Amino acid sequence: MVHNFYMPLASALSRSLPDYVLRTSPRCKRVLIKITPLGRVEVVVPRGFDASRVPAILLQRQSWLNAHLAKLKARWAEVPHEHALRPTQIRLQALDRCWQVDYLPGTGRQLRLQMGGERLQLRYPPIAEAEADELISRRLQKWLNEQARQHLLPWLAQTAEELGLAYTKACIRAQKTRWGSCSTGKVINLNRNLLFLPPPLVRYLFVHELSHIRHMNHSSRFWQQVSKYEPDYRRLDAELGQAGRHLPRWVHV
Repeated sequence: MVHNFYMPLASALSRSLPDYVLRTSPRCKRVLIKITPLGRVEVVVPRGFDASRVPAILLQRQSWLNAHLAKLKARWAEVPHEHALRPTQIRLQALDRCWQVDYLPGTGRQLRLQMGGERLQLRYPPIAEAEADELISRRLQKWLNEQARQHLLPWLAQTAEELGLAYTKACIRAQKTRWGSCSTGKVINLNRNLLFLPPPLVRYLFVHELSHIRHMNHSSRFWQQVSKYEPDYRRLDAELGQAGRHLPRWVHV
C-alpha cells in the first residue's frame, strides 16, 4: 500500500525549496525524487525511512530541481492558453481541430458544459477558485474521453481492417505511463491523450498494438511485422517516447 501526505518545508535551511509530496512505498528501495506534469515535487521513500532527512536530500538536489522546474514553466509559457488549468483553447492534433473555451460563473450546484461547433462553454458553481479549477479539469477530461471514444475507436477499427489484424475489443483509458496496450485476449487499450498527438504518431501506435495480436513481445519478428506496415517506425517510436512532455496540464489533475 502507498501512503501519501503533504510535507511543508519548515526549517530555515529549506525555505528556498518548493513544497513537496512525500510518499512511502514498500516497493521502493531508495529515495526517489520526481517532478509531476503539474509541476509538483514528489519524494518517494522506503517504508520506515526517517522523513526528517528529506529536506536535506532536497537541498542536495536543489540545482536539479530548479533547472527542471524552470524548463517545465518555460514550456507552459510557450502556449499558456493550452497549458492553463482553465485552458482557453484545446487543440487536438489527431483530429486537426481546435476548440475555444469560455468559462462563466453559474448559480447552480453542478458544472455544465455545452458544445457548439468549435466552442466549449463551461458554467461552474459558486465555489472556491481552486475547487473550481479541479472541477473544470475533471469535466474537460470527461469531454476528452467522449472525443476519444467517438474518434479513436473507429480509427483503430479502420486501421485493423487495412492491416488484416482482428482484435476482440477496444477501450479508452486514462493511462499515465502508456499510450496503448494489447492483452493476450486481443483487447486493445488506447490512451485518450493520443488525441493531442499528430496523426502519424497515432497511426504508428495503432500499428504497434495491432502487431501484438500476432507477436505478444518485442522480438525481431514483432518489429518485422511493424516495419511491414510502417517502415519509418524507429523515428516514430522515438517521437512517441517524448510526446508526453507536451500534454496540457489539465489532463493530469
